[in-house]
Amino acid sequence: MQSPPDIRQRLQSIIFYLLLAAAVLAAGWISQRHALTWDWSDNASNSLSETSRALLDRLDSTLKITCFAPENSPLRLQISEFISRYQRHRADIEFEFVDPARHPALMRELGIRVTGELLLEYSGRQENLRQIDERSISNAIQRLLQQSERWILVIEGHGERRLDRQANHDLGQFGSELERKGFHIQPVDLSKQQQIADNTSVLILAGPQTGFLPGETSLIIEYVNRGGNLLWLLDPGQLSATLQPLADLFGFKLLPGTIVDASGAGLGLDDPAMALVASYPDHPATRHMESLTLYPHAAALESETTALWQKTPLLQTQAHSWNESGPISGEIERNQELGERPGPLDIGLAFSRRLGEREQRVVVIGDGDFLSNTYLGNGGNLNLGLGLIRWLTGDDTLIDIPASAAADSQLNLTPVSGILIALTFLVLLPLLMALAGLAIWWRRRKL
Repeated sequence: MQSPPDIRQRLQSIIFYLLLAAAVLAAGWISQRHALTWDWSDNASNSLSETSRALLDRLDSTLKITCFAPENSPLRLQISEFISRYQRHRADIEFEFVDPARHPALMRELGIRVTGELLLEYSGRQENLRQIDERSISNAIQRLLQQSERWILVIEGHGERRLDRQANHDLGQFGSELERKGFHIQPVDLSKQQQIADNTSVLILAGPQTGFLPGETSLIIEYVNRGGNLLWLLDPGQLSATLQPLADLFGFKLLPGTIVDASGAGLGLDDPAMALVASYPDHPATRHMESLTLYPHAAALESETTALWQKTPLLQTQAHSWNESGPISGEIERNQELGERPGPLDIGLAFSRRLGEREQRVVVIGDGDFLSNTYLGNGGNLNLGLGLIRWLTGDDTLIDIPASAAADSQLNLTPVSGILIALTFLVLLPLLMALAGLAIWWRRRKL
C-alpha cells in the first residue's frame, strides 16, 4: 500500500504534465491566431518597404489576389511566402490559388497566359501581373487605387522631348514609369487637331525646338482657359515668340543665359551648369521630397503676381548660383552689369486657381533635362517628376508615396582592395593552412 507522500508525488507529476500539455496546446492555438515575425536580414529585405506599407494603408476595401499555378508546383510555396508579407500588414487581403488545368475557360476569360500569373482585384477594378516582386505588386496596387483613367497628352511636331523614345535627351524612362503607375500617354500633333480632348488629365509641352503656328498656340491657350492642367518644360532660350502669349497668361519670362551653381563643386560635380535644389516648399507636389535634385543647363524664371493665378515658387537654386549669360568655360564669375542675378533663382513655378468645385493646376520648369533618360536616376529627380504629375492630375492621395528604390546589390571595390582580398583568400590563407599542416606533420613525426 502506497503512503500518502507517494500519492501526493504522483498527483503532482500528473498535474505537471497536464499543465505542460495545456501550455503547449495554448501556445499552438495562439500562434495560429497571432503571428509574430522578425526580419533580421540586411536592409529588411524580407519585409515590405515603407512605400508598400503606405499603399496598403490607403486601401479602404478588400484586396483580392489570385495566383494561377498548378497543384503541387514549387511556385505555390514561393508565391505564398511572398504574398504573406502583404497579409502580415493587412489581414483582410484575400489570397487563393487556382489550378489552370481545371479552369481553362476562366483562364481565357481573364487573359491568363503565364504560370504563376497574379490577378489583383480591388473595388471593381482588376489587373493582371506576370512579374512578381514588391515593386511590380506595389505599382499594380497604386494603379488600382486610382479612381479614374488618367490621360497624359504630349505635344509633338516641334522637336519636343518624347516620352516614348530612349534617346539621351528624351523622356522614355519617365514615360515608362508613368505607364507602370497607371497613366495613359498619348502623343498629339496640334496641327491635326481641332481641339484638345476634354478628358485630358494633363498636357505636357516638353522643350519644343521650333516655333508654333498661331492656330496651335491658340489651341493650347483655349485648353488652359477651359481649365486644363499643364506641365511646361523649358530650356534656356526656348521661349519662342509664338509661345509668348501662353507665358503671358501666367505672367512669367525666362531670364537670359544658363544657371551656374558653384555649390556643386563641393559635391564633386565638375559641370558648373548643374544647378542643385536641396530644399522644397510645403506644397503638395514637393512636400514628400527629401533628396537633392539636379538640373543640368537650366533657365531661371522671373514671374509677376497676377490676379488670376496663385503662384508658388516650387524649385529654387541655392545662394551660390546665377544666370550666366556668357560661355560656360574656363574661369567664370557673375557679371552684374550684364544683368546676371545672384541666387536663389526660380527654376520651377506652380500656378493654381479655383474653377467652380475643382482646382486648375499648372507647373512651369526651366529645365527638361532633369527628367531625361540621362539624368532621371540622379538624386530625387524621378520622385519629383512623379510628384508633379500626381499633383497635376489630382492624385493628391498618392502624392506622398515615392518611387521604390532597390537596395544596393553590388559590391564596388577599388583595384587595390580587390588585389588585397584576392591575395588574402587565394594565396595567404592557403599558404598558412599548408604551413600549419606541415607543422602538425613534423610534430607527430618526432613523437
